Amino acid sequence: MRVKHLIAVATLAGLAGLSLFPDIGAGQERDLKFTLDFIPLGRHAPWYVAVAKGYYKQEGLNVTIAPARGTADSIRSLDSGVVDLGFIDIPSLVAAGADASTIRMVAVNYQLPPYSVFRIHQAFMKQNGLDPSTLKIVNLDPSSLVAALATRRIQSIGLFAMSETAIKRAVQDAEVTHMLLADHGLDIYANGIGVKDDFLQKNPDVVRRFVRASLRGWKDALANPEEAAQLQAQLVKTLNPTIIAEELQVVRRLAVVPDTQKNGLGWIDRDKLKRTVDFVNANIDVSGRRLGADDIYRDGFLPKEAVRP
Repeated sequence: MRVKHLIAVATLAGLAGLSLFPDIGAGQERDLKFTLDFIPLGRHAPWYVAVAKGYYKQEGLNVTIAPARGTADSIRSLDSGVVDLGFIDIPSLVAAGADASTIRMVAVNYQLPPYSVFRIHQAFMKQNGLDPSTLKIVNLDPSSLVAALATRRIQSIGLFAMSETAIKRAVQDAEVTHMLLADHGLDIYANGIGVKDDFLQKNPDVVRRFVRASLRGWKDALANPEEAAQLQAQLVKTLNPTIIAEELQVVRRLAVVPDTQKNGLGWIDRDKLKRTVDFVNANIDVSGRRLGADDIYRDGFLPKEAVRP
């Protein structure tokens, strides 16, 4: 009778969707470390939204976001195994060469490159039409670029598009012209989610869950920059919510394009990826073996149900 009773209880539990013998791993979260491409700024709000809204937790992931000192640093951290995934700049990855990295891209967030030139309008107009050979390139510490433009030490600077809000605040007495290079023929990809090849092969489902949760954060942040700003500011106390929201407006311009509206955020078009890789290989002196588009791309990690902006 006792055996029959146990069988009956187990059967009822199964019908109720319960288990008398839970999986040892149930409720356990997988720890992951993700590196940004720089210190936390407003442009990074989508990742923090995914944390704040519990999207990673819902996928069984405990994600820690780590800062970086730049794109080269984020690539080094990922290649060395200090982190598991990274916000990787594709041109920088290709420029490193095949001998230096085994990082593979599984999603692209910046569909347009953020590379921009900012200039004081009056100075630019005076220079318009000059022979390009008269252009003088000055190397300055990145932290001093905005101040150098504001004080007229130089007439134009090259920075990411998201710097627009800080530059316009610094230059109060003149009109600042923002030239996004993507608007002038630079049709290449920039940052996306990168993973080391061996981690990808051993943990494909973990990567898929991370990508899905991240893109949900991106969707929400781009749809509601003010909410995203408040969420990020709660996690990164040094940031100003107003500036976060302004940066996200620029990020939306880079992330929401016809391809992502049709196919979902993170989309990678093979032809455009090849153009990106070919552009870098043709214009950068790469040490060692050069990477091809197939070397850096792994298909099949975007959500089956596209996360559209």
